[in-house]
Amino acid sequence: MSTPPDAATRDGTGPGGHAYALSLAELQGLAHVAGDCGRLSLGTVQSTDPVLQARLRTVVPRVCSGLSELLNLSDDLLLIRSDFQAEGPRAGAASQWRIDARGWMYLHFRLDGLTCDLTPDGRRHTLGGGSFFLATSPQPQTLVREVLSDHWRVVTVAFRPSFADRDLRAPDAALPQELRRFQSGDAEAEFFYASQLTLDMSSAVRSLLAPAIQTPVRPIYLRAKVVELVCLAIEQLQMPAPAAQAPLKLSYRDTRALEEARKVLDSCTEPVSLDQLARRVGLNRRKLALGFKMLFGATVGEYHRDVRLETAYRMLGSATASVGYAAAVAGYSDVGSFGKAFRARYGCLPSDVRPSAAARRLGAPRK
Repeated sequence: MSTPPDAATRDGTGPGGHAYALSLAELQGLAHVAGDCGRLSLGTVQSTDPVLQARLRTVVPRVCSGLSELLNLSDDLLLIRSDFQAEGPRAGAASQWRIDARGWMYLHFRLDGLTCDLTPDGRRHTLGGGSFFLATSPQPQTLVREVLSDHWRVVTVAFRPSFADRDLRAPDAALPQELRRFQSGDAEAEFFYASQLTLDMSSAVRSLLAPAIQTPVRPIYLRAKVVELVCLAIEQLQMPAPAAQAPLKLSYRDTRALEEARKVLDSCTEPVSLDQLARRVGLNRRKLALGFKMLFGATVGEYHRDVRLETAYRMLGSATASVGYAAAVAGYSDVGSFGKAFRARYGCLPSDVRPSAAARRLGAPRK
């Protein structure tokens, strides 16, 4: 997990690896020091305070490119947005995080990434892309997390009982007993629940990672999205079966190979068979199929379909292709099937994306 460096203290190393301790209380302190928005990029917080910058440079757990932002939405609500790729000599090395969430409800919503998390009751939970969990514990180590991948797309929310009591006044019957204890301020409450992201949850996570609003009302928008996401998680708690444990183990080399497989799919519009892709990245077919789903929350076929639909969307939007050609690029033999898949993905027909159609919807004269 990418976090503010001065909130993570190095407390040990293993062979080729690193261990860090992370406290949510320290994160909140950093947010107060950095202001309303502590933005993390490449391991630093953008701040004009030289003392703060000096503190932040003392520990840089990993060299990363991408987004990592901490927002203190209120005194009892934290939001961490992370979308980054580890780089450099430490990429792929073992990394362990010991997370102290005492006094907080810790919610983690993951689009990409793979970890093995140890809870205070001694259970191990291997969680990949398309998963979420809630956790709270009176123990100093709420979670001990081993990070198994270099790419990370995650939204983390942490709130105190006062936020739950004020903003999440759900009927008692809607909350598990452990959550009711947390809401009432019981310092001994201990709870862990893991499951799969729903489509609505995934949509909310993407909205938080790429907010549609950048004006001064942005914090209000982010807070509303956070409340929506927490409510969706509470709704999911009513489901009887939590996520099953991972069907296979992945090494660091395996996760690097899976990330390479995704890069291949990102740059390829031609059909790619599972066997071809497995040979190219050096994995067997089973590990590629199961590992890709575990890491990225989608099958190889589903992911590549979305990549090709995105390519078709861009082509249609720039008027560089007909609907028929865009359908072929997306791997569909007929326009009707392409239109159904396109509408399910984007909420509109392929013809609606073309500039002339967009202009007509806006009332522009036809050319």
